[in-house]
Amino acid sequence: MTIAEVSQILRISEHTARNRLSLGLPMPPSFRVGRRRLFLRSEVERWLTERANLTPPAN
Repeated sequence: MTIAEVSQILRISEHTARNRLSLGLPMPPSFRVGRRRLFLRSEVERWLTERANLTPPAN
């Protein structure tokens, strides 16, 4: 999957996705092919499932 496709799934802009990657903020695992950043659909789905199962911090 491309960064544009992942951005749509995460409901964030491509710019935000690129910023998150460059800052090391949580994003699905990815890899580079040449200059392109790509994501495996199975890894994106696994990452989303893990994030959904996280319990919110207690206040």
